[in-house]
Amino acid sequence: MDYDITVQAVKKGSNERLAESPVRKARTGEVPGIVINYIHPDDYTYDFSGRSPASPSIVKLPNGTLLASHDVFWGLYGQNLSKVFRSLDGGRSWTFLCDLFPCYWGKLFLHRGALYMLGTSTEYGALLIGRSDDGGMTWSAPTELLTAGSRKEGGPHKAPMPVVEHEGRIWSAVEYGSWDNGGHATGAISAPAHADLLDAANWVVTPFLPYNREWTGIIEGGDKPSLLEGNIVIAPDGRLVNLLRYNTKGGNPDYGKAIILDVNTAHPGADLTFGSVVDFHGNMSKFTVHYDPVSRRYWSLVNRVTLSNVSQRNILSLVSSEDLELWQVHTDVLNYQENGWMEDDLKVGFQYVDWLFEGKHIILVSRTAINGAFNYHNANYITFHTLENYRSFLMD
Repeated sequence: MDYDITVQAVKKGSNERLAESPVRKARTGEVPGIVINYIHPDDYTYDFSGRSPASPSIVKLPNGTLLASHDVFWGLYGQNLSKVFRSLDGGRSWTFLCDLFPCYWGKLFLHRGALYMLGTSTEYGALLIGRSDDGGMTWSAPTELLTAGSRKEGGPHKAPMPVVEHEGRIWSAVEYGSWDNGGHATGAISAPAHADLLDAANWVVTPFLPYNREWTGIIEGGDKPSLLEGNIVIAPDGRLVNLLRYNTKGGNPDYGKAIILDVNTAHPGADLTFGSVVDFHGNMSKFTVHYDPVSRRYWSLVNRVTLSNVSQRNILSLVSSEDLELWQVHTDVLNYQENGWMEDDLKVGFQYVDWLFEGKHIILVSRTAINGAFNYHNANYITFHTLENYRSFLMD
């Protein structure tokens, strides 16, 4: 299928924000971090796509410019618009750069000096990749890597998950299915690192592995036990693995487990295989894992659950592991459960965090619900945060 991509961008050399709509709803209240974008839950400016900002992604260009993106979603709306913002001062201020359409669940990433966006056309739509050669101001037409499905029938599922280069190929996780169909089967997509990433013939997708109730160590029961939003990670022994979010709601236990699947790098089109179930804080929400060679640890920012509500997302915690198996909680980066905030876990969320190492620090973007969001899930902000001296928490 051919795609007409709509891109609205600033002029080269300009740092001026483009007017997006004369009809905007004002935001109020204190907001942790720096606001990148805000959409009021009653603002219908982007009604064709939705009215809640979601799926934040962040990348740092070689010249130091930061780019952040997010999509716009809501229920059964079109869910096909992504917005890209730029910071020239290390995240202290942000300006609108361009709109990408169709684009949903997108991840910005750099490869061989070029900027890419890997996402879908809409919820369970076609898996697409596009490229920018001018820092995100203009983009190629996207290439279709997987054909579209639907919420009813199932289709490609993504999130802004890591893209990793390993043994001459680049890899990322992808799923297939839908919640309406009971969950998602898991897979990986890869291409030779030297190849033209806009040529679909260069990409290989593994078969999609369904959740198996016979795996050792999994939960008992569960509403819709399923794996999604996987992190492709290089394990300490050099294996490539997929560490996945695990929907344990309604099961025994109903929280605190993630699953590792093994990726066959010798045969990129081969099935993933079950590895292990690990104890993991924050398995009920999307999380991103990166490896730090200085501390020789894997790090993540997760939604730690302290209530009976296993969907709680108003605490964001820093965790790390030496081996992907044993994880340690170091500190709460944001905690709006125990600080006396007027809104509770049903109204506040710091979620779907995407992040980067920045020297001694971690910089992150959050899908943030606070100050009158529709609920914790349907956020109203995308915010930027800096966690300083993250390795110092190893001393505590």
